[in-house]
Amino acid sequence: MNVNLTIKNYRCFPDEHPLRLVLRAGFTSLIGTNNSGKSSILRLFYEFRELFNRLRDVNVLVGLSRGAGSVFNLPPSVSDANDLYCNRNGRDLELEFEFPASEPNPSQFLRRFVVSLKRGTSNFTAIATGNSGPMQVHIDNVQINATTIKGIDGQVINFAGLMQTVSALSRMLYIGPFRNAINLGTNDSYFDIQVGQSFVKMWREYKTGNIKSNNEAILKLTSDIQGIFGFEYLEVNPSPSDDTLQIFIDGRSYRINEVGSGLAQFVIVLANAAIKQPTFILIDEPELSLHPSLQLDFLTTLTSYASDGVIFSTHNMGLARAASDRVYALRRESQGHSEAYPFESVPRLAEFLGELSFSGYKELGFDRILLVEGPTEVRTIQQFLRMLKKEHRVILLPLGGSSLINGVSELELEELKRISEKVSALIDSERSSPGETLSSARENFQRSCVAANINCHVLERRATENYFSESAIKTAVGSQHAALAPYERLKDRQSRWNKSQNWKIARDMTLSEIEGTDLKIFLETL
Repeated sequence: MNVNLTIKNYRCFPDEHPLRLVLRAGFTSLIGTNNSGKSSILRLFYEFRELFNRLRDVNVLVGLSRGAGSVFNLPPSVSDANDLYCNRNGRDLELEFEFPASEPNPSQFLRRFVVSLKRGTSNFTAIATGNSGPMQVHIDNVQINATTIKGIDGQVINFAGLMQTVSALSRMLYIGPFRNAINLGTNDSYFDIQVGQSFVKMWREYKTGNIKSNNEAILKLTSDIQGIFGFEYLEVNPSPSDDTLQIFIDGRSYRINEVGSGLAQFVIVLANAAIKQPTFILIDEPELSLHPSLQLDFLTTLTSYASDGVIFSTHNMGLARAASDRVYALRRESQGHSEAYPFESVPRLAEFLGELSFSGYKELGFDRILLVEGPTEVRTIQQFLRMLKKEHRVILLPLGGSSLINGVSELELEELKRISEKVSALIDSERSSPGETLSSARENFQRSCVAANINCHVLERRATENYFSESAIKTAVGSQHAALAPYERLKDRQSRWNKSQNWKIARDMTLSEIEGTDLKIFLETL
């Protein structure tokens, strides 16, 4: 998915300061204070799910192109349609989809699709704009196939990109801030997740039912949780009365209310995600009830159950920077008025480490810091460290690419050394051939590390993705992709995967596949 979305007059986002989001695969975080609009953004996709479902139907699109209106059903959580509208004005709500110019047939390219909702209702109209301007379809003069509509002026627009986008939006999983599997009694659901006794019954059905793929999904997520928490043994069973879960940890038996809400959150959230197999997972404050050392693990594990990625709201700036490909900061300007804007600033490394609650990590045995290129490498190297059983000893800190990989970061590196003596760095060489000289920025960064007594390893191959095996690539991102040559650049490939998927490939690798490489030798020294 790659679309620019603009929303006007939805809740706290008035049309004079609309909400603008770039929706792409990977991790997106929303950071801000309480009541700044973070949760509203996540709920938007939940509340308009049926609208997105309607837009998947080409017949609905034809009707809209003719000027006819349509209607969608609101979710049970919205009892009054007026609640969806900004209360600072009386104007209609608008959702605008803008698509980058990447269609194979430019003449049929859908540039923009604007949906307008009549205030106080769930009735909507829409205007499609192609390269020749807004489309007009006469009621008696329309030619269509599965995705294409022809207007009275001869303009043809292919709606495939829009239909794929709304299909992905309609299959998102929204997880609200209150996540307890047991204490909601017999309630069937909390937004998109099963809770209470219905969740316990679902767990029983998936673990012990007749469908083997369901049984294996429960075993996989149990194994994931066992690894993250460092248990030797973990088993989760429903109680005989289906009113709670019984958990066996390393030879001891517990009821779920005895093990803390952090473990309970892992169980309920991962189970719901594994069963529903969403495109994106939308989660409010994933750090709730979790120690800082488990928060990044939780997010990374969570996105392994989503095909496209995770969008999360948080108060934790360190978590947002470490995990996210894109960060949006939200600010409450006044009652009923919030603004969101891309957060691009990069903090000092020592400040960043404070945001990640380094002192809390040290209490659990984390004793060293590894600087890597950016958030993509944080998630990727984390997988290799897990294979080496070092993920609970090493804190990964993104450098932000060229913003810190240069010769002027020596002061920051020395500042970092005053916090922890054990600091290392791992950066790409970006070489296009063996023995090629490093760029001046990377060579100067390496010198700065030496001056600060930091062990800086520059990869022999071009980048981390040049160490991936073909089998792992095909398993994680598709059989159409192949392994890179040692100095081949990913973006030069005609058939290439998104770098945000690198961690998924690393997760499917084995240590034997990087045996003897400088990458494995370096990681073993940590």
